[in-house]
Amino acid sequence: MKTIISTLALGLVLLSSCGTSKELQQPEYRDIRNVRLVKASLLQTTAGVDLVYYNPNDFGLQLSNARGDVYIDNSYFGRFELDDKVQVRKNSEFTIPVVFKLDNVGAIKNQWDLYKRKEALVRIEGIARVKKSGFVKEIPIKFERMQNIEQFRALVSR
Repeated sequence: MKTIISTLALGLVLLSSCGTSKELQQPEYRDIRNVRLVKASLLQTTAGVDLVYYNPNDFGLQLSNARGDVYIDNSYFGRFELDDKVQVRKNSEFTIPVVFKLDNVGAIKNQWDLYKRKEALVRIEGIARVKKSGFVKEIPIKFERMQNIEQFRALVSR
């Protein structure tokens, strides 16, 4: 019984010390690369997209799951999901391969606006699950910025 209590006490001390360490900083968005068409159908287009981020934290972790919605000029554009687990090293850039499912009906409605401009307000809202030393934490994904939409335009026109 003493062994169980001391093991639990040691576990609580370790967990509480992890909570007092430096808070997890959100990764910094850098770029969108390698937009490629995977499958096209009448209602939905599936594309592969590589999102490039920078990890400002002094520790590495594993990104095990991510998903969310993409809006262009506050109009729903589609949904993304993480394609593979990603190992993220400390203080370095990393690439997240995601599968992006484009809502063709919404994209066709807004297609004329996309062709008239080179940039649009891109907003991403979602959630990511990260793992570090066996501990799992869900962090919100929030991104909003004027972005060159040339790569997205190619998906809508196909």
